[in-house]
Amino acid sequence: MQEELRTFLDQYVGCIRKNAEEMMDKAMPEADEELFSLYEKTGNRLRYEEVYFTRRKYLAVFGCLAILDGAETYVKKLVEVLKGICAEECWALPAHVHRDVDPDWRVCVDLFASETAQALAEIISLAGDVLPEDVRQEVRENIFRRVMNPFLESEPPYLPWEGADHNWNAVCGGNVGCIGMYLMKDEPERLNALLERLQRSLTHYIGGFAEDGTCMEGLDYFSYGFAYYVGFAEMLYRYTNGKTDLLAQEKCHKIALFQQKCYFPSGRTLSFSDGNSRDSYRMGLSCYLAMRYPDMVLPPVSVARGFEGDSCFRFLCNLRDVLWTRDYLKEEEKKQAAESVPGESCAAKGKESAKTDENKVMVLTAAQWNIAHGKSGGGMACKGGHNGEPHNHNDVGSFLYMLGDEMLLTDLGAGEYTKQYFGPERYQILCNSSFGHSVPILDGEGQKAGAEYGCSSFSADGRGGCEIHFAHAYGDSRVKELVRSFSYDPETEVLEIADELEAEGDVPLWENLVTQYRPEIRNGQVWIVGEKYACRVETQDLAGGFLVEEKKNSSHKGVLESVYCISWEVPARNGNTEVRKCRFRVVPAEK
Repeated sequence: MQEELRTFLDQYVGCIRKNAEEMMDKAMPEADEELFSLYEKTGNRLRYEEVYFTRRKYLAVFGCLAILDGAETYVKKLVEVLKGICAEECWALPAHVHRDVDPDWRVCVDLFASETAQALAEIISLAGDVLPEDVRQEVRENIFRRVMNPFLESEPPYLPWEGADHNWNAVCGGNVGCIGMYLMKDEPERLNALLERLQRSLTHYIGGFAEDGTCMEGLDYFSYGFAYYVGFAEMLYRYTNGKTDLLAQEKCHKIALFQQKCYFPSGRTLSFSDGNSRDSYRMGLSCYLAMRYPDMVLPPVSVARGFEGDSCFRFLCNLRDVLWTRDYLKEEEKKQAAESVPGESCAAKGKESAKTDENKVMVLTAAQWNIAHGKSGGGMACKGGHNGEPHNHNDVGSFLYMLGDEMLLTDLGAGEYTKQYFGPERYQILCNSSFGHSVPILDGEGQKAGAEYGCSSFSADGRGGCEIHFAHAYGDSRVKELVRSFSYDPETEVLEIADELEAEGDVPLWENLVTQYRPEIRNGQVWIVGEKYACRVETQDLAGGFLVEEKKNSSHKGVLESVYCISWEVPARNGNTEVRKCRFRVVPAEK
């Protein structure tokens, strides 16, 4: 694996240099008022953000290269970029400011204003004297005016993120803390008070993870928030000469191991909530955690996030993808030399063994997730939970099914982030609603949003079986009980599901399955055929036939995609309209 990591590192830095060559003679695009106001007028975020993050790409490319090798040509371009960033009217995104009611909207410590400030602070601190003093002073002034002073002069909690239990707390707080340690060393009392305040805040971020370490917002949000938490923790550890270690708590150890549980052997990932089924991981963060926790296993290098893989070009993460990966390689080389073992170190071999011997079934009890790996490299995952989770989807009792690297029954994950996506219309959007998930539909209605609508009982046997009681998710007083049972065999990769509904009166039950492959009805069965794999859905419990409806979903990148919803009505049992039962199987099939 060491050789793969060296290749990754060479390609990562090579990509930064290639971008520098292409961007050297180009000016940054202008983030103008017309684009900024587009969100307010239409709810569209992508057009302004495309320009905004291209500007941050310039900052990442030339900032990293100025630190990594300090060549004069890079530094000269960096000066131009730094002045351009300082000239921006607002560092926050339009979605996070309220110009109609806030006269001070230009100063807003959101995710991206704090990321920008941290990047600038790190660049002027680590690039050192290669930058002109007047430029460094201009940058410093902007950092304090836009980010540090608003926070330092506020009374806790600084809203909306101080003390929050989600990634905003880690990102914004981590950035502010890193900036303080870079730029406030000459004010030790003020700095120490700041660091104590941030540590109190960050306890709530760690508390927001389930007790088993699950990030309920999804894998990408784990990578995002925890990267900034760890970046701050690492700096704080050095600043305090090892006296303060935010990663020493066992909860952080469990959180670190969450990432590897989200990867299927094929490299596909869990996409619950606003997740992504083709997620990539941060190599720098993963290497740092692997140095810290012996049972941390790196996913395949092939699915690590390259420099271009982060469309936001987060400087803290980009630089540490290089520095922490280098540190990991050096540590492995030292271990190897000390053990005098040719090839991989014992530690590395142990990690590969852990990967090979890892259980095929994982139960995250606190999160109520059941994950099973199949022999093709795919698998299944199902969830309980409730409908008031962070980045919630109305998806209690939902599941996904994969063969190899093809998700044949899908969890759509995050949709396009718009004003409507985070507003009252959220659950009218397919990927957030029950109709965009493989869950029962009761009397034409999906589940309701809110923490009170959820799973009343969740149990899993650790062998692929799982039972979820989720009548409460629908908010229908007529529904007395709704139980969904899963049985999955990792060897045959057959998934069996049984639903049982008990109601007071007649409550029609329709099954709903979601796929992004156009299904076919063959001999009373539903066939879903991918590029390499196929499966069929079998059931005897249907009144009439299968219905297939094509719908549209705007992906997280704003691409309109086809989604196929397969549904059928479940008949009453022996004429008793108060009881409905359905058993269906998902079976691998030859194409």
